[in-house]
Amino acid sequence: MFRLTGKIAWVSLARRRTRSVLVVLMIAVSLWGLLFMEGIYDGMVEQMINNAIRSDSGHISLFGGGYRLDPDLSRQVADVAAVDDFLAKDSRVLSYVKRLKQDGLVATAHYSRGAAIFGVDLEVEERHGRLAGYLYQGEFSFGRRARGAIIGFKLADKLQVRIGSKIILSAQDRHSDVSAAPLKVTGILKTNNMALDENAVFIADKKARKLLAMDEGVSQVAVILHDEAQIPGLQQELRRRFPHLEILRWNELYPALMQSRVMMEGFNLVTSLLIFCVAALGVFGVMLVSVLERLREFGIMLAIGTRFSQIRNIIFAESFFLGFIGFGLGALIGWGTLYYFKIYGLDLSMFSDAFDEFGMDAVTYAIIRPSYFVTALVAVTMATFLSVLVPLWVLKKAKPIEAINKN
Repeated sequence: MFRLTGKIAWVSLARRRTRSVLVVLMIAVSLWGLLFMEGIYDGMVEQMINNAIRSDSGHISLFGGGYRLDPDLSRQVADVAAVDDFLAKDSRVLSYVKRLKQDGLVATAHYSRGAAIFGVDLEVEERHGRLAGYLYQGEFSFGRRARGAIIGFKLADKLQVRIGSKIILSAQDRHSDVSAAPLKVTGILKTNNMALDENAVFIADKKARKLLAMDEGVSQVAVILHDEAQIPGLQQELRRRFPHLEILRWNELYPALMQSRVMMEGFNLVTSLLIFCVAALGVFGVMLVSVLERLREFGIMLAIGTRFSQIRNIIFAESFFLGFIGFGLGALIGWGTLYYFKIYGLDLSMFSDAFDEFGMDAVTYAIIRPSYFVTALVAVTMATFLSVLVPLWVLKKAKPIEAINKN
């Protein structure tokens, strides 16, 4: 019976081939466009989050007690050896890096402005967050005598400096005295993390300790894990082990980025609703016209003993054929498009200045999530089911057997 119902439904759609093809294409093109938007927009948000994690916060950051409210050199992570020992032995930790930070002043012959001075080990930073991948100009090095500095590209633009330019760093050291150090710009970074691109000056860890008169202690320990799902567990364990430290997740340090991810989830729900509306309207229009055109046909079927439930099943089968063929075609094209842009990226370099203002990459790599297709399938299924209820009600009220006598 189901096989026969399917054959009748398929033949009915084939008789109205042009109309059926147009509905299938409408669903497929709408689904393709919405899948593309979801994948690209999610990719933009995830790249912003990834940039912040790689260049600054890691998945978890450890600070000295009270450091976030009062970033003073006296509020450092003092027991570095104990933290080192714990993180080195924990299998959940992929990598971690230690940084010394102090707010100071960077000056040239013509201009000066506030800056965040970071004392880092470039080799460790590269293993940890592949920081060299953000190199915009110059080289990822402090030079043979560690007299170089790597700065953010927006800071370089405001200071009007380039590779080889001389700068003077000034900062208050541990004894509350002002220290200064002449340096040469060896590299310029573009991390698309606005806080770093506008203010960061990276110098060698030894140079920073000499400038700040710091023999031990670090301002921040940033940790990257193998699996993001393990973040809460490790955070709780670190808090039990080191109760005197501030231990924060990346989304606590960058709440705006977390809010962007939540907003994208809402956006995906809205796009699913759009898919539902497009599929429902398309199938509803076709099925309603089809039912009205075939009143005499259905009347004859009922007159020779066909049950109304069988006619109902034929109409449902027609609607599901339209919906699922449209979904399959749209999902296939959408997956192919997203896969291409996942590998090669969507180059929007012509808008790079605008993207830089929001800390976004000019080349966006799409994301493919199974939830896109599952949600779309649910939306199409519901749409095709609900869209035939009104045509069925119209058919029942029209009394198709009486339509035989009118022709």
